[in-house]
This record gives sequence, structure tokens and C-alpha cells, in this order.
Amino acid sequence: MSKYSRSGGKYTGNHTTLIPLAATACDIASAIPEVTKITPGFIRAGLKSVSGQRRVKIVDENNHCIFLSVRDNNSHQEIYVYVTDIQEARTTIARRLRDAGVAIRFTKD
Repeated sequence: MSKYSRSGGKYTGNHTTLIPLAATACDIASAIPEVTKITPGFIRAGLKSVSGQRRVKIVDENNHCIFLSVRDNNSHQEIYVYVTDIQEARTTIARRLRDAGVAIRFTKD
């Protein structure tokens, strides 16, 4: 198994390959007790470089789901994180990503 592939436990769906920053975000999310399920989306690769400015956009989808839009240097991936306590999970994910040196942004889209 690749170091950027996750399966079992809280991971669901057919697509379990992750871009490096998404792997970090998913590892952070899976360690949080409030997270019940993580569903990685498809990878868009070959995008224009952002000069190493990795970032994650955190969006509340509904009362039980957090949407993570992960942009690595030249790739993008979307991740849905299902939770029991959205406020606690969102805050913990954001803090741990920030502590890892990742730029984060919140939106209400």
C-alpha cells in the first residue's frame, strides 16, 4: 500500500489514494473521536503550481459534515469528514493543520 493511501477504520468510498497534504489532513481527522467517517474525493493533478503554498479550505456542509478542499503544490482533492460534534471537530482539525504549518481558510459556501 502506498504511503498516501488509506483504507479501513473511518475511511469509506472506493477512492482511497490521497495527495500528500490530504493524507496529513485525513490523519489529523481520523485521530479525532468526534469523526465517524472520512470520504476522500478524486484527485485533480497537473494543476498550475502554487509555489509550495499549501492550503486547506474548511466548509461546514451541514450539521454532521465538514468539507475540506485541499490544495497541494500542483494537485487538489476534496474530502468529506462526517462528525458527531461539528464545532469541536472543525476547531481541532483547524488547529492541528495550523500547527503543521498549513494555511487554512473558513467559508460559509
